[in-house]
Amino acid sequence: MACKPASLDHVNIFVRNAGNAYRWYTDILGLHTQDIFHHPGTDRMRAAFLSCDPGHAHDIALFEVGEDAPLPEKGQVGLNHVAWRMATLEDLEEMYRRLQDRGVPVRVSDHSISIGVYFSDPDGNGLEVYYELPREEWHQDKPFSIEGGKGRFPGPWDASLRQASPAAARA
Repeated sequence: MACKPASLDHVNIFVRNAGNAYRWYTDILGLHTQDIFHHPGTDRMRAAFLSCDPGHAHDIALFEVGEDAPLPEKGQVGLNHVAWRMATLEDLEEMYRRLQDRGVPVRVSDHSISIGVYFSDPDGNGLEVYYELPREEWHQDKPFSIEGGKGRFPGPWDASLRQASPAAARA
């Protein structure tokens, strides 16, 4: 059997201020704190390791690079976004409302087998929270390249989806 990874496990991102990023990720996403590193000889946070599940070492590590570090630029080579799968459509609705309540700008996209809510952290790192149908409910062979099947995820994002649809753009 060919050697291959068991799964994609965690992401490590650079942030300008680890303390600010830590507070944002724990407030917005509700992540569990697994570990914190401080700058030597200080109480100032240098890195945070956060997870969805307290039984897992970490899903994301936030490493401070300094307040003057340049923000990510659109179209540059690198990571586009990190996606967080929600267990249920209701959980995604709750997260969407939390983002709205906190004034975080979002974009919603219906991918026919999943629905994603896209946004950025304060340092411009792209994020997504999404819900994906179980495989037996896809009713198509390929997850993304087949047209149709949209509209299976009614929710608080309906108006946003209508504004983003090609029909709305032509109107």
